[in-house]
Amino acid sequence: VKHYNVELDRIMSLGAAWIIRPISRYVILPLFEFLRLFISNYGIVLILFSIIVKVVLYPLTKSSMTSMRKMQALQPMMTEIREKFKDDPQKMNQQIMRLYKEYGVNPAGGCLPMLLQLPILYALWAVFSATIELRQASFVWWIQDLSEPDVVAVLPFKIPIFNIDEVSGLALLMGITMFVQQKMSVKDPRQKMMVWLMPVMLTMMFTGFPSGLNLYYFMFNLFSIAQQVWVNKQHKDEPLRKVDEKKRSGGFMAKITKNLPRAPR
Repeated sequence: VKHYNVELDRIMSLGAAWIIRPISRYVILPLFEFLRLFISNYGIVLILFSIIVKVVLYPLTKSSMTSMRKMQALQPMMTEIREKFKDDPQKMNQQIMRLYKEYGVNPAGGCLPMLLQLPILYALWAVFSATIELRQASFVWWIQDLSEPDVVAVLPFKIPIFNIDEVSGLALLMGITMFVQQKMSVKDPRQKMMVWLMPVMLTMMFTGFPSGLNLYYFMFNLFSIAQQVWVNKQHKDEPLRKVDEKKRSGGFMAKITKNLPRAPR
């Protein structure tokens, strides 16, 4: 419809015009079409696409994983502080923030890279949901149309809240990989519920999504698990060290923890 020169192509849903649509239109779609020149199977194109996106986002995800690893190493000391100051929440929070400063850990370090990825991930969702080329494009086994949900079973009842009675194979696989990721990263006993809650909720939500989109997210999660295993292996025997006083005299944590009492040793 672009050749009619009446801007009908603008009705294609590629995300919010001010930030998402440019990423979709000028980055993701051209790359997707470029890969299609060499590979006829769209399923393989999506897998290669997920590898490329993973490589591009590697610096962000590595920073997030490193931050989460440090947070896990601090858990025993944080548990000790919570037990010691359980009757004084304000004092407990002060000591935990001081602990973060002394070891150079930014509690938002694991979240910020994820937030920076959101525009890219939403743009991917917009593209894969609207790409007509995926219509009736098969992949392997039960996945016969990448533009439709890959239903592997129909339940005799509807799941409350989500109002669904179908089971998507790829959405289920995506949920399993997300559970593995949560299990590897969440070590705080207070957040144990999140290990189950997020994968279950997103599995339900993704059940109605196109199988091409779920294939991408499944492969992306799979590569993220491999990356997390590699990062953990690389830093397995690395001790957690306190940072020099000069290095922690400025920055994000220094502003928050200024004039707070020192953490117990």
